Amino acid sequence: MYMHPKTFMWLQEQDREAYIHQRALERLAREGGEHRPGEDRGGINFAKKLRSAVSALTGAFSGGSADGPSLTGSPSA
Repeated sequence: MYMHPKTFMWLQEQDREAYIHQRALERLAREGGEHRPGEDRGGINFAKKLRSAVSALTGAFSGGSADGPSLTGSPSA
């Protein structure tokens, strides 16, 4: 059976992610830790990092972030 190389790599990555996730859950169970969603690998909160990355990209593509200076008003000559 033929499989496109990109599909094969994607499937390998999915298997790797599932394996890492399972190991993290087993480690938490052994240590008696509490499982918090998005915090699977060594206490890194991927959900929070992903949200911040998406908001940074959204700000970059929309012409700036909400924290930046406003461009409304009359121009000073």
